[in-house]
Amino acid sequence: MSIKEKNKQIDNLIDEVHKLKKQLRSAKKNTYIYETHHLQCSDGEMHIGYGDDNWLVWNTDSLYKDLPFIITQVVKENKKMQKMYLDMIKESIDEL
Repeated sequence: MSIKEKNKQIDNLIDEVHKLKKQLRSAKKNTYIYETHHLQCSDGEMHIGYGDDNWLVWNTDSLYKDLPFIITQVVKENKKMQKMYLDMIKESIDEL
């Protein structure tokens, strides 16, 4: 293998490392919680367990202040999802 080819491979590896670092930074910024397995409170904090032994710890004062918005948005999004499922059920029945 020539030096030029080796340098190209090295450049490709460096590019790949940069891409992986960018993906890792993005992964650290966002966490998707599909389902929780524990909810508990102590010392002014709510502890929410999810995934394989992962925990979200939330200050209850901050959470309390945000509850009106959270509740409104959860109800709104849930209504959208329920409508979507109902529409799918109706379509399935119509196909029968």
